[in-house]
Amino acid sequence: MSFAAYALTSVTYFRNLMRQSEVAVRAQLGEGEQELASGRCADISTTGDLDSAGAGWTYVMVTNRHVRWVPNIEALGLICSLDIDQVRSCTEVHWRHRSALVMDHDPLPRLHFVPNGRPLNWMYTRDLVVGSLSTTILGFSRPTAKAAQQVKEQVALRGIVIRQVQNPGRLP
Repeated sequence: MSFAAYALTSVTYFRNLMRQSEVAVRAQLGEGEQELASGRCADISTTGDLDSAGAGWTYVMVTNRHVRWVPNIEALGLICSLDIDQVRSCTEVHWRHRSALVMDHDPLPRLHFVPNGRPLNWMYTRDLVVGSLSTTILGFSRPTAKAAQQVKEQVALRGIVIRQVQNPGRLP
């Protein structure tokens, strides 16, 4: 297979996974819930690896009520849903051209990667588990991504001031 054919196959595979994720998330929208933006990001809640935010293997949809995401589009299963009214604080972290939104909220049962106890710059396991987390970190390839902008707008509409932080490396 030529490189061009391989690249086209990979892009098609990725787009199909994103479409499947979008269909699954749309099926969970409540009455009167309106999509404001959707796209891709990286759920880095347990890894803190902002550098991986450009890979974008997480589908995200922001509505007027929730941030909904599929943590790993290759393993379409549990869809995470954070009620924006439950967000207690939000910090936007910038690192190089990437950004992340760190949201503290009530415990949310959700799918996440298992930390493997290694030092921060090592890889986390590929094992996913369901458990409650009180902090969600969504990493974006750039701070101007439409989904990132809409999360910030919806949080601000609820009276939460979004802190801005420059970070030279990994998140907590």
